[in-house]
Amino acid sequence: MIQQSLYQSAELRQEQVIAPHQIQSLEMLTAPYLEMQALINQEIELNPTLERLDTKGEQLIGDPMEDASAPASNNDESAGIAAEKDEFLANLMQLDDSWKDYLPPSHAKAYSSSDEEKRKYFFDSLVAKTSLSDHLMEQMRTNDCTTRLREIGEAVIGSISESGYLRTKVEDIAIICNASKDDVLEVLRLIQSFDPPGVGARDLRECLILQLQRAGKKNTLAYKVVDKYLEKLGKNRIPEIAKGLGISPAALYDVIYEIRQLKPKPGNVIESSAEHYVVPEVFIKKDGNNGLVVTTNKDNTPTLRVSTRYLKLLEDPNTPDDVKAYIKEKVTNSNLLIKSLSQRQSTIHRIAERIVAHQRDFFENGDESMKPLTMGRVADEIGVHETTVSRATSNKYVQSPQGIFPFKHFFTSGFETDAGDALSSVSIRKKIQAIISEEDPSRPISDQKIVKLLTDSGLTVARRTVAKYREALGIPSSHRRKNYGGL
Repeated sequence: MIQQSLYQSAELRQEQVIAPHQIQSLEMLTAPYLEMQALINQEIELNPTLERLDTKGEQLIGDPMEDASAPASNNDESAGIAAEKDEFLANLMQLDDSWKDYLPPSHAKAYSSSDEEKRKYFFDSLVAKTSLSDHLMEQMRTNDCTTRLREIGEAVIGSISESGYLRTKVEDIAIICNASKDDVLEVLRLIQSFDPPGVGARDLRECLILQLQRAGKKNTLAYKVVDKYLEKLGKNRIPEIAKGLGISPAALYDVIYEIRQLKPKPGNVIESSAEHYVVPEVFIKKDGNNGLVVTTNKDNTPTLRVSTRYLKLLEDPNTPDDVKAYIKEKVTNSNLLIKSLSQRQSTIHRIAERIVAHQRDFFENGDESMKPLTMGRVADEIGVHETTVSRATSNKYVQSPQGIFPFKHFFTSGFETDAGDALSSVSIRKKIQAIISEEDPSRPISDQKIVKLLTDSGLTVARRTVAKYREALGIPSSHRRKNYGGL
């Protein structure tokens, strides 16, 4: 009979623990503009030592109430503070025209041209919906996996198009992440288990197979058609497929109807339950010398400081020790938040400056002049890790002479022309779109012909690359375009 007993043992192991202030710094860096403001407002409500200033560096009118929230050393002082707060609220509710003399100038006069421009930026901002990338990242964050696999997951998700397909080879992602192919495949399989079904597929067949597997239809005729006969189905070879399956063409049509209920572009089903305004983090404008100037959106970013009243209480020998301990904790939190906000602004500004340096032609001419640029290259140039660039640019937008764009728009792979010029994948897609838009609808241009035209212009691109970019643009093959009578 096996005897059971309890015993103790000592074990030494090394673990990486993220401190609370590091978590706060990451949250601040990752948060979009409006979410950042919400985080700051929440901290101001919870932390009486944190003070918001107006654009002139003066305490805002609403902040006198924070003096009332300071810890009291005795009951009489507490009663006095409560009475002061009640009086402040009473006065605030009785505001009339006589108060306009005490309000900041911007409240007492009409909009200036500068104010109107800022107002226009806000109301002209895009209305954004929750993207597929956001949806997948949220599922990745809540998944129980290692930090390393989560980092690979960010790279995989960043390579998934809005339609839901993985547009970068697994081998390339492995090189970018300095990981093994098996690790990337493991993460990819995890992401393919996320919602919506079919996401992360590398082609249409895999996309439909994933959806059928999720629906528990692996042993059905629909699964067999997709797995073995999808190409023939695209060519409408109904009798040949029916013969291969041993069923009648009429029965096959029922199977085809079932397949048509699947989503060939699973990413398109992701929609926002609530719209929100996109506020640019960075403004890129032309100066008088036709140069480009980068400025961060400081107008709506709160200026914070530690309350001098609480600092004086720390120096006061009459302040009880427990009150001093409370104030020290809150002052430390205030300083950490102010530092996190400053680092956030600095990091975003430096990234934007590098984007301008690399994509200057884009800001002059648009997508056709987009240059290849990776997050890794920008990270090396500003001296941070690539994941920092990824977090700093996630769900953030740039207002430029070409319009409002997400930061992600400026990071793209590319090719080199025979002349040695670099062109991004965005530029290639634009060229393919331009070629097809000028074709004769009765004689559509094949992918191979597009390859030749691009080669004649000094750009060597593989036929499968042309096909991939054409599909990404939502343009059918030449055979289907002819049947449809053009685009």
